[in-house]
Amino acid sequence: MLRKWVFAMVLAGALAAIATAQSPPKFLTNDDIVSMVKVGQNVDTVLSAIQTQGTDFDVSAKALLQLKRSGVPKQVIDAMIGAVKDQKEAAAAVLSAAQAKIASAEAEDQAEEAKAEAAKAARAKAAATMAAAMPGQPSVMMVQGGQKQALVVSHTQIVPTNSKASSLDGLASDGSLTQNLTSIAQSLLANGTMKPGSGMASMAMMANPIIGPAMIATSLLAKHKANSNSSNVTDVWAIPGKKSDMFTHNSQPAFEVSFDGIPGVAVDDYAPVLIRLEPSPQSNFRLVGATAAKPSEMRSSDANWDLYASFVEQRVPAQATKVASGRYQLQASGGLAPGEYGVVLRPVNKAKKFSGNNVAQNIGDGLVFNCVWSVEVQ
Repeated sequence: MLRKWVFAMVLAGALAAIATAQSPPKFLTNDDIVSMVKVGQNVDTVLSAIQTQGTDFDVSAKALLQLKRSGVPKQVIDAMIGAVKDQKEAAAAVLSAAQAKIASAEAEDQAEEAKAEAAKAARAKAAATMAAAMPGQPSVMMVQGGQKQALVVSHTQIVPTNSKASSLDGLASDGSLTQNLTSIAQSLLANGTMKPGSGMASMAMMANPIIGPAMIATSLLAKHKANSNSSNVTDVWAIPGKKSDMFTHNSQPAFEVSFDGIPGVAVDDYAPVLIRLEPSPQSNFRLVGATAAKPSEMRSSDANWDLYASFVEQRVPAQATKVASGRYQLQASGGLAPGEYGVVLRPVNKAKKFSGNNVAQNIGDGLVFNCVWSVEVQ
C-alpha cells in the first residue's frame, strides 16, 4: 500500500508538471512574439527568446494565419511550432515514465500477494496432511469459492478463577484469570509449543492433542486443590494466541465438520456450533467459554459433571446440516462482524455428563469438548 501511495504521488507530480508545461505563468505568447517583431527585434533575438524561455504558443491554423498577417517571419513561426511539439513530447515522456513506475509497483504487489497465497495454500496442505495422519481425530474444513481449506485445531487450556462466570467480556479483563493465563503462556513458550508473537500454538502442539492440556494438568489440579475449601470456582476455556492463523473475507463462512470414529465418544451426542471468541488482550489468549464448577469435579473420574448445563459462550446463529453420523455442514446464518470465531462441538443435550479427568486430560468426551477450530473474519 505504501508503494502504491508513493507512486500515486509520483503520478500526481507528473500530471502537475504537465499542467504547468501547458499553462505556465509569464511564458512567451503569440502576442509577445508579435510585439517583439513590431518593435524591430531581429530574428536571431526572437529565436533566442523562444529557445531560452518558457512558451505558451497557440499554433492553431487561425493563430498561424494571424501571425503571418502580423509580419512574423516564417523562421520564427517554424520555431514556435517546434517549441510546442517539444513540450508535448516532454510531457508524454514524463507521463510514460510515471505510468511505468506504477505498473512496476503493481506487478511487485501482485507477486507479493501471490507469494502470500502460496504460503497460505502450503499451510492448508500441511494442516490437511496432519489431519489425515490422525485417524479418530475431529476435523473441520472451511469451504469458500468451491475450495476447501483445512482449519488447524487448537486444544483449550482450562484455567480456574474466583470470578463469577457471568460473561466472557467481563472475564477477559479479570486480573486473576489474566495472571493464570499469562503463566500458562509462559509455560507454552518455555516448552516450545507456542512461538513468541505467534497467533496460535505451534504445529507441534496441534499435531499431538495431549501435549497442551497434559502439560498444565498438574498446575491446574493444584489450583483446584488450593480452592478445595471454597464452594465454587469458575473454569475458563481459552486457546492461545490473539488471532487465528486462518482468515477469510467471507462474512458468512461455511464449514464441513467431521468427528466420527473417536474412541469412547457417542458421536450422535454432539453437533457443531459456531461461536465468537473473546480476546483477552493482556494474556495473549482468546476465551472460548466458562462455567461455575466445584473444585472436586475436575478431579473426578466419574462422568458426573454437567459442565455444559450452565456454560457461558458467545454462540453465533448458524445452520448445522447433518450429512451422516458425525458429519455436518455448518454455515453462519447471517453476515458476521469482523473478529475471531471458532467452530466447536457441543452436546445436543445440555445435561450431558462429563468426567472431569477426561476433560483435564483431553481424552474421550473431553477431547471433543476441548477442540476449537478458529478463523478470523476480516
